Amino acid sequence: MRKLAAMVLAGTMLLGSITGCGGSSGGSTGSTAAPQTEQAQTQAESKAGDSQETTAAPAAEQKGVKISTIEGPITLFLPQSSSTGDRWFASPAVESLGRLAEDGTTQPWLAEEFITDPDALTFTIKLRDGIKFHDGSVCDAEAVAWNIEQYIKNGKSAEIDNPKEVTVDDNLTVTVHYDEWANNWDTVLGEIYILSKDAYEKNGEEWCKINCVGTGPFVFDNYVAGSSLKFVKNPEYRIEGQPYVDSVEFVVIPDTNTQVSAFLNGEVDILNTIDGTVIQTVMAAGFENVGRESANMANLKYVLFNSKNPEHPTGDLKVRQAIMHCIDWENVAKALSGGLGEASNQFATKDSWAYSPDAKFYEYDVELAKQMLTEAGYPDGFETKIYTIARDNDTAVALQAALAQINIKASVETVDNSVMAGMQKEDDIDGIVIGKGAGQMDFTNNYIRLYSSQGIKNHGIMLRPKEYEDALFGARAAKTLEEKKELLQQASKMLVEDYVMLFPMSVLYNYSFSQHGLVDTGMYYVSLTQWTPETMHWQ
Repeated sequence: MRKLAAMVLAGTMLLGSITGCGGSSGGSTGSTAAPQTEQAQTQAESKAGDSQETTAAPAAEQKGVKISTIEGPITLFLPQSSSTGDRWFASPAVESLGRLAEDGTTQPWLAEEFITDPDALTFTIKLRDGIKFHDGSVCDAEAVAWNIEQYIKNGKSAEIDNPKEVTVDDNLTVTVHYDEWANNWDTVLGEIYILSKDAYEKNGEEWCKINCVGTGPFVFDNYVAGSSLKFVKNPEYRIEGQPYVDSVEFVVIPDTNTQVSAFLNGEVDILNTIDGTVIQTVMAAGFENVGRESANMANLKYVLFNSKNPEHPTGDLKVRQAIMHCIDWENVAKALSGGLGEASNQFATKDSWAYSPDAKFYEYDVELAKQMLTEAGYPDGFETKIYTIARDNDTAVALQAALAQINIKASVETVDNSVMAGMQKEDDIDGIVIGKGAGQMDFTNNYIRLYSSQGIKNHGIMLRPKEYEDALFGARAAKTLEEKKELLQQASKMLVEDYVMLFPMSVLYNYSFSQHGLVDTGMYYVSLTQWTPETMHWQ
């Protein structure tokens, strides 16, 4: 065991593990919220709280804020985004219809009111009056309906539960119609970030990929790919007195050591990381984590097999199970996290609704793994490729070292984000994919979005067992929270233990550090992609 852990640690040090902020989550989802526990009522309403009242400006000088990130966004045109991390980048300028609250519910944010009607199978969005986009156009029902329709047009209908129709009832009312009940409409529609329809029609789709016009507290200023993304204060923001700081700038710093130095020298103001060494270094310098430890703040470093194509070795379940037996779970999890992470036998944390108490680890047994490979027809192992982006090189190297124990020779192929996103939409991949996904309290939408026949990617490589999808889609349609949890846990166990379609190598929680005096950033308070640029300030 110690030998394998040493191999993993040496490999990750050699390639320079890059595990930074949640800028790109490697095919993960954003925040999710608790469903209503019963359908009996014909109308369920939720209204925004007092968080949008006029606020007094802080007394301290409100200079700009710089946020370090290891990579920039894939696209700022969110209806085409395959990464929930893009929302994180766009948040200063673009607002979502709802926001996740600390109690797990989704509350209206840009919207004024949500109305769920289980009998009519409709979800109605009431909008605030008088809100304008940064280009001067009105944020009305037509604009919101257009945004929802863009999700459908761009192959993301399943992400919002496959609506059959979107109607504009009046200037401030949009109704989304469905064929069947789902208990997460407020969550999936609340996560839609609203862009200016006029800006799209005037400038075109390509322009929208590197520019964004929203209603948020900051206005898009400029974007230099691979370098920086900057927003400046919106003096006409709808919440009087906010935002407080003058500007928000994401600074791309791919190298972990350089990122830490920049933070400790005061060159950047916020550092988000899951790198154990970075965490220990920054805390030793006197900084405290402002993030919170919960299911929604976890990151899972995972391995995704080509489980669908029988022409590939990993298309055989016995081969995938053999690989599971060559993972030294606890030691690898610690090696990938600077000693801070933990192993998990399913794609969920222990406090997640998806966590099944019945799931078990595959025992670390190299000889058994070799025997199973022989039985599967690979007595001498085989050659394969491990595809990863630079951020996840450490996980790729860890898997490479584990596979070498059973004579599987795997080469690590590092590609950029856009290439990886394209690969996962192809019909086939000749190897294994490494990723990093955001943890969720409610994994229903995440599993459907990424790991089902209704998802936005992985169709060409993932097996779709009927019993797995029956449980997963059943969780979405459940009428009680208890039923939802039971079905979701069944799906979770099948995803990893029973069918080995993917598995986590390490689970660790995100840390967010801010310069002394910078407060109320909202970073990692309730989810990995939601934060509060309008409230952060210097004191």
